[in-house]
Amino acid sequence: MDRRTLLKTGLIAGAASAALVACGQDKEGELSLKARQKLLSGFSVNLEMWWTELPLEERFAKAAQAGFKHVEFWFVSSWNREAKALGQLAKDAGVKVSQIVGASKNLGASYGRQDFLDSMKSAIEEAQILGTDIVTVTGHEVITNQSHDLSLENYRNNFEAAAPLFEAAKIYAAVEPFNPYDHPGHFINGHADALNMVRLIGSDYVKINWDLFHMQRAEGNVIENLRGGADQICYMQLADSPSRHQPGTGEMDYINIIRAARESGYDGPIGLECVPKDQDNAQAVRDIISLAQRLERASV
Repeated sequence: MDRRTLLKTGLIAGAASAALVACGQDKEGELSLKARQKLLSGFSVNLEMWWTELPLEERFAKAAQAGFKHVEFWFVSSWNREAKALGQLAKDAGVKVSQIVGASKNLGASYGRQDFLDSMKSAIEEAQILGTDIVTVTGHEVITNQSHDLSLENYRNNFEAAAPLFEAAKIYAAVEPFNPYDHPGHFINGHADALNMVRLIGSDYVKINWDLFHMQRAEGNVIENLRGGADQICYMQLADSPSRHQPGTGEMDYINIIRAARESGYDGPIGLECVPKDQDNAQAVRDIISLAQRLERASV
């Protein structure tokens, strides 16, 4: 190869390298951390379901290394965890906590109101320490020998009693409906009962955690129902149906679903409450990045 050819080849290689950097890739064609962070900014990875081969304390750093800026997890003090310690782990990793779960049980019963209120006070304190404004609450276990309507009434009364606590703290109590296949024995499945209930309560801080996996499994018609309830959504989670793995592994068209959610006004992070298929966390990250890239192209 003569000097002129060598020079020309070097210029081409240099231009190619510059192009990779410009589009957020390193010289090996891998996305840079900054590029991954931009693509994953609309998602919050669930630390209970991802990197389960590691202690929870090590999963914060794993999430940050993958490019996530938001994380979510479930219970705090009710699972013998300390909010301050978890908050420090999040700070050290450079991630923000988007959602936690508040301990609740049998809220469809006519007893236990004070225990529930005390639990919500603790959950609000934990949320404040962790810097999140979402506390998801379930507690809709079926009460033996009690009607569905009475269970809903008792449930609503409990949330009406708790609403002033959440309003004062400016933190959302997010009711999460389930589906009867993955969570049998619950009386709030799909969107209808939850939507009617929070509208009756009428609080700015009692809304719905609109888990798209549960909505698909419970009733389907995901996009139309989402649009009809968009004004009552304070948080959103996803997984593909039916196996609850990451998007792209099942039957749900998350390009259109997420576009509909954004167009309907939901602008918060979407929780990745899904189990990486085959416990392959790296592939699950790649699949979420691919989804984000396709969403980005679809919005152009």
